[in-house]
Amino acid sequence: MSSGGDRLLELNVGQRASLVRTITAEDVADFARLSGDRNALHLDEEFAARTEFGQRVVHGFLHASLLSTLVGTKLPGRGALYVSQSIAFTRPVFIGDTVEASAIVEAIDIETRLVTLRTEITRSDGDVVMRGTATVRVLRLAAEKAREKSLTAARQAGLLDGRVALVTGASRGIGRATAALFAENGATVWINYHKSRTAAEALAQDILDRGGSCRLVQADVTRDDDIARMMDEVASEGGLVNNAGPKIVSRPFARLDWQALSDAYERIVGSAFRVTQAALPALKTNRGTIITVLSTAALGRTAHNWLPYVAAKSALLAMNKNLAQELGPDGVRVNMISPSMVDTDLVSDVPDRMRQMTISGTPLRRLATPEDVAGAAVMLASPYAGFVTGENLLVTGGAFMH
Repeated sequence: MSSGGDRLLELNVGQRASLVRTITAEDVADFARLSGDRNALHLDEEFAARTEFGQRVVHGFLHASLLSTLVGTKLPGRGALYVSQSIAFTRPVFIGDTVEASAIVEAIDIETRLVTLRTEITRSDGDVVMRGTATVRVLRLAAEKAREKSLTAARQAGLLDGRVALVTGASRGIGRATAALFAENGATVWINYHKSRTAAEALAQDILDRGGSCRLVQADVTRDDDIARMMDEVASEGGLVNNAGPKIVSRPFARLDWQALSDAYERIVGSAFRVTQAALPALKTNRGTIITVLSTAALGRTAHNWLPYVAAKSALLAMNKNLAQELGPDGVRVNMISPSMVDTDLVSDVPDRMRQMTISGTPLRRLATPEDVAGAAVMLASPYAGFVTGENLLVTGGAFMH
């Protein structure tokens, strides 16, 4: 029988998957903060040294959480929902230990869609530190083709026919997806890139192959001279998507220096400030639209250990709200998009367990994609958002609500 894309029908009894992780002191600190378990055995070196273990012991449920990562990403994978898990801890795990979490399919019930897994975690020395049995339900997923068909129909509407847009940082991630989707909806797109010419050329060729219109423009958007040259090329065009941004620095406050904040502010706020100011005459002439990509990491309680990024994105939010007020009388709309964690290279260093925690707290049960953010940008750039300005549109799958 063909699986028709049903993950359950692709599983076999005896199928095995595993993942390996080295437990760090930062992992223990993060888990204590998230769980509230601040037992001195886990956190206090002096206290732990007086116990029979002689050193700090890792929270049992920290390494047990690797099983959740394994189930959600590998076996059964996407669309798996934990039903139960028996756990027997047989050995302690210490900071610096490398552990392997594994799962083997023992039984599959097609009618109930329940899968039974034999689970185990071992240290690199071969000692078993945890074993048990898991029951997992493999959820039915809506057919991708139906979703693709609805998106195709929307794109054929030509929402951005006759528009021209400059997309900064368009060679990868959100910028790439935005440039591609703008072109699919009829806009002529200026693809800005800094160093990734090959990636930008590949995007341009893809757009042209699909019948779209685009042009390449190289510029470092943190340099005034580069921006001036870029604007000379773009000339009188009138739409702007501020997307360019640096890789996120994750570090506790005690290990930061002011330069890290200054660099983030310069690259995130400075680049948007410079490009927007340079584009302002054309934006006013054409009654254009400014769309700036922010992040929910800068909203609510903000993202832990991402201070430079959070501070810069917060400043960018304030700047754009101010611009919306100032430029409104000129017919220029200014809006923002704040996605939750988007699966791009900017968050490649985020541990799998944090990704899975984000997914589990999201009603739509997945991470945002660059295409999700691009779709929001198309909506804000379209005539249907003609009376929308100063708005910060959340693209979070319901994880963050006003």
